[in-house]
Amino acid sequence: MALIEVNNVTFTYPDCAEPAISNMSLSISKGQFVVLFGASGSGKSTLLRLLKKEIQPHGTLTGNIVINGQSIREMQELNKDVGFVFQDPDNQIVADDCLHELVFGLENIGLNINEMRNRVAEMVHYFGAESILKQKSEELSGGKKQQMNLASVLLMQPTILLLDEPTAQLDPVSTREFMDMLKRLNEEFGMTIIMAEHRLEEVFTMADQIIMIDKGQIEISGEPKEVLPKLWNTPYKAYVPTIPSLFLRNAGEGSVPLTVKEGRDWVQKQKLEPGFHATKTVSPKMDELIKIKNLSFQYGKNRDLILVELDLSIKQGEFYALMGGNGSGKSTLLKVIAGLLTPDKGKVFLDQVPLKKLKQQEAAKKIGYLPQNPKLFFLEDTVEKELQAALDQWGIPNDSEVKQLLNTLDISHLISNHPYDLSGGELQKAALACILIRKPDILLLDEPTKGLDPISKERLASLLLSLHSAGITILMSTHDIEFAAQYATKCGMMFQGKITSEDIPETFFKGNFFYSTMIQRVFRGLSERGIPMRFDEVTQ
Repeated sequence: MALIEVNNVTFTYPDCAEPAISNMSLSISKGQFVVLFGASGSGKSTLLRLLKKEIQPHGTLTGNIVINGQSIREMQELNKDVGFVFQDPDNQIVADDCLHELVFGLENIGLNINEMRNRVAEMVHYFGAESILKQKSEELSGGKKQQMNLASVLLMQPTILLLDEPTAQLDPVSTREFMDMLKRLNEEFGMTIIMAEHRLEEVFTMADQIIMIDKGQIEISGEPKEVLPKLWNTPYKAYVPTIPSLFLRNAGEGSVPLTVKEGRDWVQKQKLEPGFHATKTVSPKMDELIKIKNLSFQYGKNRDLILVELDLSIKQGEFYALMGGNGSGKSTLLKVIAGLLTPDKGKVFLDQVPLKKLKQQEAAKKIGYLPQNPKLFFLEDTVEKELQAALDQWGIPNDSEVKQLLNTLDISHLISNHPYDLSGGELQKAALACILIRKPDILLLDEPTKGLDPISKERLASLLLSLHSAGITILMSTHDIEFAAQYATKCGMMFQGKITSEDIPETFFKGNFFYSTMIQRVFRGLSERGIPMRFDEVTQ
């Protein structure tokens, strides 16, 4: 008997004409690792929330969901067997400090103090989280919050783990550690894992079953090596990760490679070679637009420095990708440049003028800032009202350019929705639309690809490249290595509050182990012609 059964389920949110889930049926066996993927707003998050009664969304639900032989409708008590990690880590945090957050769930189920201590000690050591126990929850980076949320859920020892894009805010090293842990939970402890995810490169290698959801319905499902070839010649081609794409593009025969090892073995047999493209550069004659000198910042006098005597120079017209681990200071640096935080030491110059000498309205006119949590951006109760408020504030006519922007971001159909009813990816795009309509000279983007499916990411890239071509300077913090490698003109690494290295992508990623693209990992040491960085640099 299946552990989870979804039978002819349809779910419609209040005041929505179309259902979010439409006549869906699926079966998941005990111990399976299942990955849900598809476009932002396709119904993945809704499906996951329907599987845990305590957080089921309001709306009309028909059909039946059965977990371990019991209908969800008939469950009366808290279901401790099902753990849930939200897409937005702030939605899950209830306590002011990290230690209280970890024990909150254990207190609710009435564990004795000794049992709580044992569980917390084990989990904290496993996560290496001793350093954050005394910190305030609000001071953690998005990635650290997500790790804390996962630890809090695992302390409850669930048998089913539901995860809604858990790696969206994790750096490459933390993502690898996170995935390795999920693999251990699945393989060694028999935990059933269902995860909605957009970063598909690594999760497909661990999945027993992948399920593509489109407009609330299951489009295709099965084992990854069976599903991916079927997607290749469809409009969903962008969902096929790099290594199987390389195989399918070259009409490979046999089993589709998923892992780096399988990809390397196939490349060697096929004798594929890198064929390099021209390097993206910015003219050295460009003027210095942003200059930061000896910048330091800390959240409170008794806290550690987040930024430490940091120097940075960005020329006009650059597309700069800022990378680094969770908590390294990337988001803080963007907030300082945007004028939202005041540095304790050092100066920020904008076009050779000290930022502190600019009036708030002047700085806001030049700089467009997209925060890591786009919910903070919205004040109105619909996307349309928020857009109109931005137009009114900056004296911009609601002309065809606005409609074109909404079409490019594929959110025209969402303008009547409340921002908090949107998926993470849709919310990201709506916030970006409000920023772009006023045409700032500088774009500060904090994790702009977070929550975006591959097709939406391609559209975002096309939009950013057109803005970049028009002369807009872009500074982007990101954990998305593939995106940075393909589109940035320069990359920088933050470590211990400083920019420790920076270079053009071709040089920046060369020789890295974790901060490297999938193609680089496949070709490392295989060709005398060097290591290609991008998918389009490989020839047969």
